[in-house]
Parts: sequence; C-alpha cells; structure tokens
Amino acid sequence: MPARGWTLSNVWAGTTRKVRLTKVLVGARVAIYGEQVYTVGRTAELTGVPTGTLRKWEQRYGVVVPQRSPGNYRLYDDDAVRRLSVMRTLVDAGWTAQEAARHVTEDVAAAEAELPRPEVATLDSRVEELVACAADFDVPRLERLLAQSLVDRDLVTEVDEWLLPALVRLGKAWQRGEVSVAGEHFVTGALHRRLGWVFQSLPGADPAAPRVVVGLARGSRHELGVLAFALVLRSRGVGVTYLGGDLPLEAWVATVELLAPAAVVLAAPTVEDLPAVREAAAALAPLAPVLLGGAHQDGVDGPERLGHLAGAAAADLASRLLA
Repeated sequence: MPARGWTLSNVWAGTTRKVRLTKVLVGARVAIYGEQVYTVGRTAELTGVPTGTLRKWEQRYGVVVPQRSPGNYRLYDDDAVRRLSVMRTLVDAGWTAQEAARHVTEDVAAAEAELPRPEVATLDSRVEELVACAADFDVPRLERLLAQSLVDRDLVTEVDEWLLPALVRLGKAWQRGEVSVAGEHFVTGALHRRLGWVFQSLPGADPAAPRVVVGLARGSRHELGVLAFALVLRSRGVGVTYLGGDLPLEAWVATVELLAPAAVVLAAPTVEDLPAVREAAAALAPLAPVLLGGAHQDGVDGPERLGHLAGAAAADLASRLLA
C-alpha cells in the first residue's frame, strides 16, 4: 500500500535483551528467540487500549492470542500490537467492537485502509496521469512525467500540490480496484528512485548548518512522504541525515545520541505504525526535539505535529533552524 500522508516528530526504559536462548522478562519488553514482545502493560501504553478492554477483545473476539512467559505472563508480539492499534482506531471511528474485530482478523491491512485520510485539494492534471500509468504500466509515459517533475520547479509546491495528493489518489485507486498491487508498486518504486536521485543531486549543506535526522520507526515502510520532506529540507540548506524506513529503536537511539541533531523527524503513515512511532518518539524525546508528520500523526502524543503539508512544514522548519 502506498504512503497516504506523511508526518516531524535518556533513557530507554523497560527494555531487555535475549541472552542466547534464555527467555528473560524484565520491565516492559522482552526478546524471545529474536522476537520482540511486550507485557500487557506496555501493550496497553503503545496501543491506547486499557488492559481490561484488551483482555475482553482477546477473550470475546479472538483478535489476538498472546504468548506466555515461563512465569505465565501474557506477552504480545509486534503483529498483535498492530492488530490492537488498528482495532482501537476503528472503534474510535465509530465501528462496533464486533465489526472491527471481524475486519481486523480477516485482513488487518484492508481494515486499516478503510479509515479516512486527510486529502489536499489539487487541480494538477499530473495526479490523474500518475494513476493512469499505474493502471496500464505505461513506462514511457511515467518516465516522461517524472522527468518533468521535481526539477526547475518550486519543491514545496511540487510536494504539496502534486506528489502527496497523487499518492493519496493512488491509494484510493488501489482500494477501489482501479489499480492493482503491482501497478501501485510500479509507480511508487519509480517515485522513490526519482526522489532519491533529486535528493542526491542537491548540493550538500554547509558543515555548520543545523542537522536533522529523518526516517521511519521499526516496521514502517511507507517512506515517500518523509523522503519528500527530507528533500525539501535539504534544498533549503539544512543538513539532512535520511535513515529510510523500518529502523529498529536501538538504531534510532544510537544514531541520535551520536549525531546530537537539532531535530528528529518521524512519520505515522498508517494506523499500524502508531505503536512503534509512540515507542520511538518517547525514547528519542530526551535526546532531541521530535517532530511528527504522516496521516495518523494525531494518534501520537508528545511530538510537535507538522500537519499534512510536508513541503510547507519542511520549509518552515528550515526557516526556524537557520534563523
């Protein structure tokens, strides 16, 4: 599924590590045979689902089946945490618990896709042209379209009035069956390559310029929004360290400790990303200012929210940092 929005988000408490094949439970998180799992209390924090409700959803609807520690503690893996987070969002949106549970257990990605997402009105004809390329795999047309985009134009306008609206429209076309999964991947892959090429073509920032670390939390892979944000930020003279998608929490903490950036930017493109984003934002907040974008940024408390115009938000942050 494509990215449908974008997002600016010392202690790293409650974590443990596996030692060889021994199961260990200390604090809120435990690694069992290389798999990250969470206690019921930590799962409630990450998903926003009270422990009593969590237990009811397990027993009544079978949304998740927790593992058990040697001491008979209930433990939840990443998939369970994502399922609970999506179900909670569906219920908050007005679905009955029974209806939400049925959708989540059948196909959690499809259930998440049914949630409304912020849209930006645009009259740019390239939006529909991009969707048409995804529908018929028109390579020459797509290459011509991308060759004319993101070069010799205002990048803020390109990102906010063409790129992100096009991604939202592409996502809706996929949901409606107008575009296949392969067609969506065909176009988003080309967009990713184009953004990366433009990013690397820009001159590097002055060594004395403020630095911002940009990327996605563990498990999150919809990175076109944060890459577009990083592109605008770099074009305005800010030093950008772009880390891409699906970065483990340990790597985030180590990188931010090493670089001591002026800010960290995260995104929550989908509901399924929320638990990992909450965890990352809480761990990074003592180290640097955290800013957050993405379609579901309002689901995370703490970080400064950037809104849904990635280009304008990046330009504003650059102005603040360079002032």
